[in-house]
Amino acid sequence: MSVTNKLAENLALSRDLSPEGRPILYKGRIRQAMQVILVNMTKLVLLNLIMVLACAPLIVMVFYYQRMQELNILSGLNFSTGIGIGLGVQDDTVSALSQIYDVRLKVYGITLFPTCILFGLFASGLYYCCRNMLWGAKVKIWKHFFRGIKVHWYKYVLSFAWLGALASGFACSLIMILKETAVQGSANPAWYVLTVVIGIIALASAMYMMIGNGMYVCYRFKMKEYIKNTCCVALMTIVPTLIVVLFFSGLMALSFVNLLNIFILIIMAMIGFSVFAVFSLAFSQYVCDNTIGYMYEEQLKIKKKEQEKLAKAKNQAKKKQAALNNGRPNKKKKR
Repeated sequence: MSVTNKLAENLALSRDLSPEGRPILYKGRIRQAMQVILVNMTKLVLLNLIMVLACAPLIVMVFYYQRMQELNILSGLNFSTGIGIGLGVQDDTVSALSQIYDVRLKVYGITLFPTCILFGLFASGLYYCCRNMLWGAKVKIWKHFFRGIKVHWYKYVLSFAWLGALASGFACSLIMILKETAVQGSANPAWYVLTVVIGIIALASAMYMMIGNGMYVCYRFKMKEYIKNTCCVALMTIVPTLIVVLFFSGLMALSFVNLLNIFILIIMAMIGFSVFAVFSLAFSQYVCDNTIGYMYEEQLKIKKKEQEKLAKAKNQAKKKQAALNNGRPNKKKKR
């Protein structure tokens, strides 16, 4: 028995929550997602603005508090010491670098985790609305956004809390590498190991979330069944899932390019979060329809055939019994 078959046996099967008659094996998911985006552009922009509000703590801390602290550090140091005599300027420069990285360590270490939790809470409403759009159902933004939070909040909060812990650990270890390299000339190898380990775990978690975040709003399972199903489906479709995750990760990595970072930030602020939700939901529905949905339909067909076979056997038994009763001679009653 292949590994895929073993994984398939562990799936909890159920019909998704979509309206009756929705095509399960839909072709052209990218076309479907693009059509949804074009038709619901205004609603998606509004939803994206709500998601930007969830990022407000991080935005304020990074673009206001951090910059103010860095300016205060630079204003309190003297970079002209020792000019013309030696390299005395190095002392203040190293001190400034050390303090600046300490501020960044504080900002990202404190802010990333709670921001991810708040973002996860809002994401439950976003994904619920985007799910209805993909299924062709009517969407009333405020009504369905808060309904999504009410029904699915704990799933997304747990998922994004885990992502926030990884993001905090990765950011802090990377900042420590940059700080020790700038101040001491080289960083402790342990920081490199920690960064790589967290990066690998984060990649696996991103593959999980690419499928799981869509499954949360499309199926009704227990939490342990969500986790089991998502892990099994991710392993069964590991190549396409990895490709999709790396594609979106590459797009986000472009925000570190000087000529593109402002453009990427503007797109994310306008509609980026909503577009990502639509495409990730379309991909999650694609892999779930071809695994959970397909196996569930096959299971129904098998049960239907078994029921028809049983009903046929019962009918044959009744006919046989009737034939025996008709061919049996009537006994005269004794007086």
